[in-house]
Amino acid sequence: MKTLFLFLFIFSAMFIPYKNISASPGDTVWVDTFNNEFHNWANVHYKKFLFPDTNQHFSKILMFYKIGCPSAGCDPWDRLGWIKINIDSITNYEIARLVTPYNIVGGGYPGTCTFSYDVSDYRSLLHDSVRLASYIESWIGGSRGWLVTVRFAFIEGEPALIPYKIVNLWQKGYIVYGDPANPPETYLQPKSVYIDTQAIKIKERIICTGHGQGNTDNAAEFSMKTHSIVVRNDTVSHTLWRADCATNSCSPQGGTWQYNRAGWCPGAGVIPWDNDITSYVISGQNNTFGYLIQQYENFCRPNNPNCISGVTCTDCNYNYTGHTEPNYNLESHLIFYRDNPNVGIQIINKEIPNSFSLKQNYPNPFNPYTFIEFSLKEKANTKISVYDVNGKNVSVLYNNVTSPGTYKIKFEREGLASGIYYCRMETDKYTNTIKMILLK
Repeated sequence: MKTLFLFLFIFSAMFIPYKNISASPGDTVWVDTFNNEFHNWANVHYKKFLFPDTNQHFSKILMFYKIGCPSAGCDPWDRLGWIKINIDSITNYEIARLVTPYNIVGGGYPGTCTFSYDVSDYRSLLHDSVRLASYIESWIGGSRGWLVTVRFAFIEGEPALIPYKIVNLWQKGYIVYGDPANPPETYLQPKSVYIDTQAIKIKERIICTGHGQGNTDNAAEFSMKTHSIVVRNDTVSHTLWRADCATNSCSPQGGTWQYNRAGWCPGAGVIPWDNDITSYVISGQNNTFGYLIQQYENFCRPNNPNCISGVTCTDCNYNYTGHTEPNYNLESHLIFYRDNPNVGIQIINKEIPNSFSLKQNYPNPFNPYTFIEFSLKEKANTKISVYDVNGKNVSVLYNNVTSPGTYKIKFEREGLASGIYYCRMETDKYTNTIKMILLK
């Protein structure tokens, strides 16, 4: 990821914004969104941006989040921030989370920091007109704060699987932890979700960070606690913790940036906890999902009648400096994937041809594979099939709505016997068949 990140930024001058570019497979389409957006209060910044449409196919989408300081200076504290896709007043999808660094200006500090995220899973939402929401939980006010710049790199190509749907599970920005009168279960009721029959892979993504300090076990920011997902009758667990804060690339900083924390580091992007749960679900019906957090009681809380300041803990009252209420910020959703019918197809010329055509395969005869080239003069649902001499369909190589251009697709014998085979191309306005010879 670091190598790709450096490559993209070194050569970013070669690329122009999305609205002016026509890219080929492997090329990068850049989309610029927030540009030095000034954050100095806990307000959500909403803006609409134009993204590529669904006619272009991308193997990967990367997001680069750059944070810098206004002339008056940065907010010197570690603040939670995020980027969400905003659909409407109640529907949001968090695609990236970070925690801002402490002071990064002067004294050999980096001045700015850039975090990279792979957001390929959100392709079904990142197209055409997109309303993004940017947030940093800053209360600094005045002229200090943060400048946020966000760029997306759409890398043309075909992924093996297409992420086609996102379903939110829990979106809880403040889950109280350690208070028996207000347990996490109150916030984390089980969810029932229908699993599509067309989905061949299901991923459950958890974005969770722990906050609050000066409590029993120094929870939740500095305590290692077990978190678990429950899928029907199966449970998967992990310890919510980041053990690499001291090697943070956004360094050096002021403050205690090098200390490890519950799922995050100051000046770093939050790494989601991803789980392939395909084998745990049953398609074609509703499945139940749950979330569990290790049992824990915070004895250093105001409503604990047995808490004595200076004895049980330094202070039984939350003071919003050294003693803050333990809590978790949790976002979770399911990502659905289906087969990509375009895998194996390659566009070789985007110029619009004068006619539809299906060319003779090459090489011919062939063994073990051959290439089939076809052209479309207009957008059409295109089906490429292979039949044996008896008319039996032995393979559907391609079946999808396709933009104008000239394409190449590979056909492998895949255990077929030697002999004659026929490749047939079908659209609403054109049909043709070629003869192919397989020799072993």
